Amino acid sequence: MKNINFRKYGILIGGILLFLLPLAITNPYFMYVLNLILIYIILALGLDLIVGYTGQVSVGHGGFFGIGAYLSAILSTKLGYSFWLTLPLSIIFTGLIGLVIGYIGLKLVEEYLVMATLAFGTILWLVFLNWSDMTGGPMGIAGISAPPAIGVGSFKLTFDQYGDYFPLFLVFVFLAILISRLLMKSGFGRACNAIRDDELAAQAMGIPVFKTKVLVFTISTAFCGAAGSLYAHFIHVVSPETFNFAMSVTILTMVMIGGQGSIAGAIIGASLLTVFSEALRAAPELRMVVYGFLIVIMIMFFPRGLMGLFHFFRRKISRSNIRVDDVVKKEGVKV
Repeated sequence: MKNINFRKYGILIGGILLFLLPLAITNPYFMYVLNLILIYIILALGLDLIVGYTGQVSVGHGGFFGIGAYLSAILSTKLGYSFWLTLPLSIIFTGLIGLVIGYIGLKLVEEYLVMATLAFGTILWLVFLNWSDMTGGPMGIAGISAPPAIGVGSFKLTFDQYGDYFPLFLVFVFLAILISRLLMKSGFGRACNAIRDDELAAQAMGIPVFKTKVLVFTISTAFCGAAGSLYAHFIHVVSPETFNFAMSVTILTMVMIGGQGSIAGAIIGASLLTVFSEALRAAPELRMVVYGFLIVIMIMFFPRGLMGLFHFFRRKISRSNIRVDDVVKKEGVKV
């Protein structure tokens, strides 16, 4: 009898149940939060490609998120483009901007790279805020169209309510997870891990360190472009206050809390921080203080995040089971 792969069947059943989740949730606000979680998961997965797999740190991803959102908003409101056209254009354009910034910024190391991405994110925020003719200035851009209906005949998915967006966003989350997994399980991913562990040793082994880092940075920013486009067509309005430095810190905190170099960690971190952020909506000035405190705690006590803590306890349990089995074999105890 062939062994049944329960993990694959579990993932399949879990995916089907997730698609059916909007049928069980009737509260629009809960669906709104769940959609935001999916968007932030894409952002966290993108940043984790840099932080978790190549060991670089960026605090400018809020700006790249804004590029995708504003480009979709401009193409939709000023040129009348459909979501299915603004989405790929936002991904490509944001990725190209990331390629240029990565080529310039990744020549720097450690704290200088952090300062460069911080400066770029700040410049983008000022552009969003002051280029009134194109971005709407402080008022932003409103009236962004919803995605057109999907389907044939009477079987159509329209985007009239928050629950209608959930299956669409879930598809893009699955695609982001698949891309991340394929990249990191390939030879390219192993090269990224080698750069993270020891850049000089990786270079000595013949790995093109600079090109690899630039390519990862480009893919990471393309993730931001996708998330920004989804966000713009979901909220129907974009404004500069969404894409400031606080957004970059929020995305970085998601990665740090969930666990660097872990797809599950990015999902957990994005989910927890989104819910936490909504809980602190009434006190936005307190949010940054709490995020900074969480990052310090994680760096000091849990450098691998919640997933690192999970793997630590799992190893402890595995070692305990191994010791019990050794005692049983040694003493000849029958179970």
